[in-house]
Amino acid sequence: MVKRVAISRELDGTDRRILALVQKDASLAQAEIGKRVGLSTAAVHERIKKLETAGIIRRWTAVVDPAAVGAHVCAYIEVFFEHPRFERGFVERVKKLDAVQECHHITGEFSLLLKARVADMPSLQTLLLEQLSGQEGVRQTRTVMVLSTVKEESYVETIVSSPALARGRGEDA
Repeated sequence: MVKRVAISRELDGTDRRILALVQKDASLAQAEIGKRVGLSTAAVHERIKKLETAGIIRRWTAVVDPAAVGAHVCAYIEVFFEHPRFERGFVERVKKLDAVQECHHITGEFSLLLKARVADMPSLQTLLLEQLSGQEGVRQTRTVMVLSTVKEESYVETIVSSPALARGRGEDA
């Protein structure tokens, strides 16, 4: 389960600049980050540790080109359940499927939206028929295939609750 942290108003402008830098290039040395934000390496280290402890930085990872590792097919899959009681068990099983990159509760006719990446159409068929649709309580799935991707980012803009709030604290928004 994702840890939810209501801390955005506690982030100052320096924290926001550090977050922007590490999201764009997590391999930046803390000394370089310090130069860019006007802090010592030790101060940057301390801020990053606090951001990790608060759950704002959830993990460090590499962004891999899916096609370069054989994941040529991307699909979005909507899942509809016979009854809400089946959802929890399904979600727990989906969390263990490497092919499913994202799982979102959504509004509308369907309950969940999944983003999946697989090698080819037979792999997608196996995922859909055996690992998703075949699960207890799944009434229906609907799949949308991605033809090409124009933009796909993991960057999250750090948003100040309100400009007046930020100015009142002396932050640079």
